Amino acid sequence: MIWNAIAVGVLAVVLVAAAVSDLARGKVFNWLTYPAIAVGLGLGALAGAAEGDAWEGLSDRALGFGFGFGVLFVAYLLGGMGGGDVKLTGAVGALVGWHGVAEYAALHAVFYSFLAAAATGLILVVWRGEMRTVLRKLYLAVRILPLPKATVDEAAGPETFRVPFGFAVCLGTFWFLAETWLGTSLWEAVGRLV
Repeated sequence: MIWNAIAVGVLAVVLVAAAVSDLARGKVFNWLTYPAIAVGLGLGALAGAAEGDAWEGLSDRALGFGFGFGVLFVAYLLGGMGGGDVKLTGAVGALVGWHGVAEYAALHAVFYSFLAAAATGLILVVWRGEMRTVLRKLYLAVRILPLPKATVDEAAGPETFRVPFGFAVCLGTFWFLAETWLGTSLWEAVGRLV
């Protein structure tokens, strides 16, 4: 459908801009995320109207937004995530919808973003030679976070290792979109090529 293709095109531009700004400045800006959320919801309404029910299309994109935003909002409340990252995953959810681009699209995009963040973090920790420090802080965080009113900053210290999550959202979402487009996992596609 044309509206999903437009949403994926807008998403690609937003993801690349977010990754660049996150790597360069450590921020994902509101001027990028707010319009992306609005465009995602608008395209959902247009897609739904083209199929006879604008409300259904809008509610699908709103559900995608709510999932993407909500999952990371919990981490934000604990102090482990920046607000721009939360809004970026909300924008991804609004642009892919819940069933818009693929079944459970927002769920898959967020899941692959977390996988990309874990891989990026591991690569950066090994590259910088900070494995021991990060493991110690992780141990302390796991012990302190269950306490009432504890935050990640209190648990791991203010100079906690930072993973550029906007960059990881870019990688993870493109990974999900590639698998959706190919109709198979990237591992299988690469295996066929080799």
